Amino acid sequence: MAISFRGAKNYKKHNGSPESAVIRTPIASPVHFYPLTQKNGLLLTPTVSVGETVLRGQKLADLDVFAALPVISSVSGKVLSVTENMIAVENDMLMTSLPLNPAGKTYNELTMREILWIMRESGICDARTAEPAHVLLGEGKTPECVIVCCFDSDPYVSSPQAAAHGSAEKILHGLGAALRVVGIKKAIVAVLNDTKKTYYEFKYRLRYNTDISLYCLKARYPQSRGDILIKTLTGRADTNALILSAETLINISDALNYGKRVTDKIVTVSGDDILPPDNFRVPVGATVRSLIESAGYSSPQAVFEGGVIKGRKISDLNAPVSAYTSALIAFNDIKNIPKYRKLI
Repeated sequence: MAISFRGAKNYKKHNGSPESAVIRTPIASPVHFYPLTQKNGLLLTPTVSVGETVLRGQKLADLDVFAALPVISSVSGKVLSVTENMIAVENDMLMTSLPLNPAGKTYNELTMREILWIMRESGICDARTAEPAHVLLGEGKTPECVIVCCFDSDPYVSSPQAAAHGSAEKILHGLGAALRVVGIKKAIVAVLNDTKKTYYEFKYRLRYNTDISLYCLKARYPQSRGDILIKTLTGRADTNALILSAETLINISDALNYGKRVTDKIVTVSGDDILPPDNFRVPVGATVRSLIESAGYSSPQAVFEGGVIKGRKISDLNAPVSAYTSALIAFNDIKNIPKYRKLI
């Protein structure tokens, strides 16, 4: 079913074709940086020391608090520095990983406490809100439904669409685990009408499922904003719904099936019309500079993190890519910044 809300804006799309886009690998960053202060204000304690050799997937810092999310190394190499707020790891380019430790049970065989613990130890945070997944799902609140958002309506961002493409099986597996934790069966999967392959993949897998609805939305801004998305899909602005991103559910599925910790993030790099938009699978902690240079931006005059309309302007290109970075929008010439960008 294709629906859309009133008052939506149809801006020029600049995020390429998510149906055919290939997720690229960026130029490797020689040093990766891992902040120890989390979005909720918690300051983690390092579990490694300077000079120590670490493996990909190894825990670098943690805190004995439920709301904390451990910092996981996305590369193998040597710890260069450990400060109060940051750990720096030199990338040895070998990507030697810790052995995977799968749960060995289905999520129906695991207790809810075990599922939440696996999410925490895997370093899973929601790609939309940056909130730890085990906190988001373990608050004890029971929503009326769970909404899976497989897109971003920002005209320059397509990383959620790229993550969802070809991943319906993993998304629905992660969704099943999330539904079990919150104690409900009702869910809604929302995709854009310009990602027809993704839509039909979900439609096929949900053909016998009466508890999960599938909606195809028109590509409009700000269709993916939480309050608008809830009202569009449920018909009520006051619906108690929990919104999860496709990438979050993929990470939950990988953690349960394979014991895989979160080390990578899919990020859109876009901006000037002269350079094609791309999606990259980026090791968390890589520098912004290494990523935008991979896309052809050598010395941009402006870089925004999170979208062209309301994204945060970045002044330090050596800042790290985080597990909730959805996009980097770069402009070699600030004259190319669209007029609907309200703040430069």
